[in-house]
Amino acid sequence: MRISIFHLDKNKTYKEEYTQMIKVLMSKCITFDHKDYSYFDYVNTHLFNNWKHRGTYLDCYEYLESIGVNLKNKKISKESFLNFLEFLLNIQLLMNSLKYYLENTKFSVKCKSILVHNIPILLDSYGYQAYSLEDRILILEKEIDYDDLMDILPNDIYELLLSYKNINNNGIKIKRLILYKIYEYMQKDIEKYKSYNSSVYSSIKTVITKMGVIGDIDKKYSDLSNYKLRKYYDNCFSMMSYLIRTENILKYKEEIKLEG
Repeated sequence: MRISIFHLDKNKTYKEEYTQMIKVLMSKCITFDHKDYSYFDYVNTHLFNNWKHRGTYLDCYEYLESIGVNLKNKKISKESFLNFLEFLLNIQLLMNSLKYYLENTKFSVKCKSILVHNIPILLDSYGYQAYSLEDRILILEKEIDYDDLMDILPNDIYELLLSYKNINNNGIKIKRLILYKIYEYMQKDIEKYKSYNSSVYSSIKTVITKMGVIGDIDKKYSDLSNYKLRKYYDNCFSMMSYLIRTENILKYKEEIKLEG
């Protein structure tokens, strides 16, 4: 029995996708001001210094190295590949905000296809999604309906939730800082969150107050490895997200009741 082309497995590995993308992006795939550029030379010459999230890096090649992308080496980890996709999306976002470059830059068909068409498909196939903030884009795992949380939270707390799941924020210190800020926000309406699930709230409080988020790590947990601590922090984050999202879940429940 014949299998339709739409049901064939046409997915390449992320390494194959990366190799294909680099081949196109390192070719003369962009024309600007009557001059042809590779994608990276164009970004480096005209856009990179306008990007406020570049940190202290002086050129895009140095920045790419810092996120695990060596353009001369075909080897790349999946995490670094996702970093690379996030970089491409953010540069495109930057360019969209710079009218002169947006209107006067021409992309080759293959280059445009990579930037506009391929990246969302790749992210979806890996179980990730790109989320837009005001001036940047974060790639996150598809675990929580973050769009749902956006309606509940102030912008700064919503951004912290997105930032926590960002693949670049795996360090203990960053996780602690974000968890502390979210916990501080929840404390403003502590009784509400306790009423949703007091047991879950108690578990959150234990992680925050006994495992080094606020103050020193309690003696009971002093033997935990950094790996174990990260696991506890990630679980704490999931529980926080659950309690925050419960507000909308209860609202949906009431709406269904009214319709019934």
